[in-house]
Amino acid sequence: MKTIMNEENKNTNEIENLRKQSEEYLNGWKRAKADYLNLKKEMEAQNKEIKEWLSKIFLLPVLDIMDSFDKAFSNIPEGLKTEVWVEGIESIKKRFEDFLKTQGVEAMEVIGEKFDPAKQEAIESADGGESGRIIEEARRGYLINGEVLRPAKVKVYK
Repeated sequence: MKTIMNEENKNTNEIENLRKQSEEYLNGWKRAKADYLNLKKEMEAQNKEIKEWLSKIFLLPVLDIMDSFDKAFSNIPEGLKTEVWVEGIESIKKRFEDFLKTQGVEAMEVIGEKFDPAKQEAIESADGGESGRIIEEARRGYLINGEVLRPAKVKVYK
């Protein structure tokens, strides 16, 4: 009888030890899973940030090309504006603009706006108007997804 009781106690203790051990393993697995999910979220956020950064690096030289188009079109004599080759170049410029839009890039409209140092860089000032109002744009500024990609260079009233 004593042997049976000892055997039952031994089995009960063994079952209890196995239950505790399985609970420890389960808790460890849950922690590892939570750590993995947190790491996965962190990596996704970092990947998104890297993609945005690379996108900005790639797009900045394209903005210089857009500046060249703007300068070229501002210097075309009136008599040549209807020429076929000018229309062809305008078409190329339009394709660049469309590409920039697909990337979330948009040109800032600054003439007549209040100067904002977060979005514009004042390169010159003039007398005669409302203080801090932008009167001329020397270089176009661009936003990407609502954030400044490149500030506009502007002339403002003192």
